Amino acid sequence: MLFAFTPYIINSTPYINLIPHFPHFPAMNVDRRRMLGPASAATPIVPAVSSAAQTGTSDGSHIKFFLKSGLSKNASGLAFLETGDTIVEVSVYGPRPIKGLYIERASLSVECRFLPYITQPNEVLYNGSSRSNGRAGLTGIEHRVSAFVETALLATIPLEKYPKLTIDVFVNVLSFNANTRSLLNLAAWTATCTSLAMVDAGIEMRDLITAGHVQLSGTTALLDPTVGDADDGGSLECVACFTTMHNNDVVAVWMDGSSDDAGLEALTLQLEACKNMSNLVRSNVNGYLLGLADSKE
Repeated sequence: MLFAFTPYIINSTPYINLIPHFPHFPAMNVDRRRMLGPASAATPIVPAVSSAAQTGTSDGSHIKFFLKSGLSKNASGLAFLETGDTIVEVSVYGPRPIKGLYIERASLSVECRFLPYITQPNEVLYNGSSRSNGRAGLTGIEHRVSAFVETALLATIPLEKYPKLTIDVFVNVLSFNANTRSLLNLAAWTATCTSLAMVDAGIEMRDLITAGHVQLSGTTALLDPTVGDADDGGSLECVACFTTMHNNDVVAVWMDGSSDDAGLEALTLQLEACKNMSNLVRSNVNGYLLGLADSKE
């Protein structure tokens, strides 16, 4: 059996639709109701799967994620990100006017929510014993992610150019595995996805935001780690957002955990590793946006 390959986006690993194709069957036996692939379909070169671990390496070669924007016409901008078991959707509404109120700068709000069936990371520690599903407000974890993303956006959006307007950002966590990923890992990918949603909404930004997440293991900073990758000496995590075009300025930092080697040297090592991961993610985001620009011409 042959297949027609239709790639729709390529980051580190191609995402491919497989459509059955039967050129060797007689014409009378071919089901013409099928959507057959093009006659010139070719097999892409796919690298062999490495036996090395796909998470917790120091060079970042394992980082794989899927991005898509422009999926909704109701929101001003929408972006969808998937990496591993984490799926995040970010919708942006605005800039839209505020009735009965004049402000010289736009009002920016970020609201992050988990779907009710998702186990939030460290929810007993941050949210208490009650999850309070169906509540009107946000949980402690949702407040933390919302505040981190809002801090990064405030440093990159020229709000003074949008007087008497409001920009509302809604983050929906559609899938998350608290057993393999930490809260800081979610915050890093959410910040990157939110930046792409802002671009899709056409809101002016000084630069795109991309984030890096690292975990300190001895003297090695593991990029995009899973839970339990660090040694027994402690677990010190760091997530930082960068604006690459502005000398890799740090616009938001979040550190959590403890380590035997915590100090200025450890902080410098983590920030440098976060910048390396951020640059890797930024190169993929740039390629995606350039592909969108070429398709619209």
